[in-house]
Amino acid sequence: MLSGLHHRDKSLISVSQTPRRSDLHFPNKVALNESVLANMKTPVTDAAVDVYVDRIRAGGPLGKVFPGKLSECDFTPTQREKIRKARADKRVSQKRAKSIIAPLDAKPNLKLPSRSQPKSPKTLTKLRKTLYLQGGNCFFCGMPLSEDDASIEHLNPKSRGGPSAEDNEVVCHRTLNHAFGNMDLKRKFEFILKTKGTFRCPGT
Repeated sequence: MLSGLHHRDKSLISVSQTPRRSDLHFPNKVALNESVLANMKTPVTDAAVDVYVDRIRAGGPLGKVFPGKLSECDFTPTQREKIRKARADKRVSQKRAKSIIAPLDAKPNLKLPSRSQPKSPKTLTKLRKTLYLQGGNCFFCGMPLSEDDASIEHLNPKSRGGPSAEDNEVVCHRTLNHAFGNMDLKRKFEFILKTKGTFRCPGT
């Protein structure tokens, strides 16, 4: 049937039967790129993953274990889980180590324990000195006398011109000092001598 057509008509028929570019089907460009990238990733062996996991837990340098960067490696879900768990365990161990080391790093208290300072001796007051020289006894009755119950007695009362000097001062019971009042020396000894050796200070 075509044998009778002109050569020009035959070329028109062949061109019209050629499919147009728009009629051809091409896969989505994004999906194509993803499949290409997936095919470019390098598979990783379980042995390499185990070495990487051991280095993570040991805390040392990771070094080059895989054939490329992590983003360029094709990990299986199991391998990814191993790496994730190793990193989580490492973080936990680091927190524990910090909690133990922190108290040790605290600056020690370099201050030496303060020694209790020796108590300074009590000031040697006139009363204490005189009582000591009297052997700790009352001048008049001879009984033991504490400082709380003691008082300085002026043999010749100050109200009668007696001086505050050692040869005019003795220590006796406070009650006797109050009883003597401003009595002169003669009357004091007269009162004591009348007791004929049985003299006792008031309240003793």
